[in-house]
Amino acid sequence: MFELKEVAQNVYLLKVQVPINVDSVNLYLIAGEVPTLIDTGTNTPEVIEAVHNSMKHVGIKRLEQVLVTHWHVDHAGAAASFAQEGARVLVGSRDYQEWSSFVQGHAFGKLNDWATREWGVPEQEIAGMMKVYQHFRMLTALPEKISLIEPDQAILVGDNPLRAIFSPGHTAGHMSFYNEKDRLLFSGDMLLPNEIPYPGIWQDGKGVVSGLPSYLQSLDVIEALQAQNYLPSHGAPQDDPVARCQEIREQLYQQVDKHQPAESVYLSVSKFGNRKIHPGILFLQLHYAYGWEQLKKRAG
Repeated sequence: MFELKEVAQNVYLLKVQVPINVDSVNLYLIAGEVPTLIDTGTNTPEVIEAVHNSMKHVGIKRLEQVLVTHWHVDHAGAAASFAQEGARVLVGSRDYQEWSSFVQGHAFGKLNDWATREWGVPEQEIAGMMKVYQHFRMLTALPEKISLIEPDQAILVGDNPLRAIFSPGHTAGHMSFYNEKDRLLFSGDMLLPNEIPYPGIWQDGKGVVSGLPSYLQSLDVIEALQAQNYLPSHGAPQDDPVARCQEIREQLYQQVDKHQPAESVYLSVSKFGNRKIHPGILFLQLHYAYGWEQLKKRAG
């Protein structure tokens, strides 16, 4: 199932269902001199077919390029399939490292270590999260060739240049893409209308950090663009991204103030209720709580 509608001149929002714990993801198909797809959905036949059918509907015979906002499977999963059809795939260098680590399985050892050492998660709970991780791994593939994007790089998309905006937080190398002429931002998971994306966790030098401090800095970067509208990866297109940045910032500080750390991040999360938490939900809640606690430490 998919929905297709034009949301700006030659810009089509393609909403597809994906087999993970989100209802759907927005892909953006852009017609013009350089036909482009922003994000790809999962590497599943239904998603790939939806893209092909949408291309026919809008008169695109061949995709020239795919821009990836970040490496998660609902955003980069099908990139290799479109690369095999001749599209150039572009992704930020840091997120390409994370993507490669995940596909090759190196990220699984890191997650096990971080869940134990940073979060204090019991072994049996880690096993459940690993099963979710393995399921996600089946929904993505690395293209044989990748073009790496640098921050502030201009990329011709359709008939307009888009500027790559380095906006880490949800992942270590998340990129948003900005059409300065039309003041239109393709925000990926950086800016969402109905939720705050969970902050990532990654290696920073010899230490491990939450992506939440980086995300707050990215809110400042996005706000400074003074865009008029934004096209998110989840939820409907919106105007006034500046107001949304301010709203998210206030909500985050409220969450940090309310959070009461326990002996471990895991115990903080397990206090949310008496029911056993689904491994996928636990995975998300651990990321949030870890970020809140890192911000509390910085403030204290």
